[in-house]
Amino acid sequence: MTTGIRPQLQLAVDALSLEEALRIVAKVHPHMDIVEVGTSLIFEAGLAAVESLRAKHPDKKYLADLKIMDGGKIEANSAFARGAQIVTVLAAADDSTIGGALEAAGKHGGQIMADLINTPNPAERAGKLERMGVPIVCVHTAYDRQAGGASPFAELQEVRAAVRCHVAVAGGLKVGTVTLALEAGADILVVGGGIIAQPDPREAASQIMKRIQETKR
Repeated sequence: MTTGIRPQLQLAVDALSLEEALRIVAKVHPHMDIVEVGTSLIFEAGLAAVESLRAKHPDKKYLADLKIMDGGKIEANSAFARGAQIVTVLAAADDSTIGGALEAAGKHGGQIMADLINTPNPAERAGKLERMGVPIVCVHTAYDRQAGGASPFAELQEVRAAVRCHVAVAGGLKVGTVTLALEAGADILVVGGGIIAQPDPREAASQIMKRIQETKR
């Protein structure tokens, strides 16, 4: 998708406490576009974590990684009401669930990101989701699969060729591999440990942002 808008960096904050999340975002700020309030953080701190992080750094966009599988309208409504601007649903969810989440997004002026993690035929599913009105799909290599050497790049190319909507990519990205994602057409780079686990998280994020800003679309 060629939009003239540069790719975005999404910082995946998979902390286990709000205090840790606040420290992470403060370390990396301002070198990100989207702050992902991770599933593990929401399990521990609830959707109040979205409110707290957004209140501290209101200049960024906030994503609640709920990975909704059921109750799409109800759960997405809750996240949007607490300040999320993007909410994730699982691409494997029933179409009615995704439709409900899209309805909530329309009500709040937000967006839905459909996570293709472990979805059979991800390119085919991404095409159907786009036709349903989903504005962002995410090619996501599961954390547990990364340990075995799996990467998202081949799947990213297939999905990118199948849709015109925005495509995010997640799964082990770091400074040395983000160029591959950009070359494959990713619109949103989701980076967690590739920033947070580095000796200097702010510098790592700065280097990724520099590569993004150099990308021509």
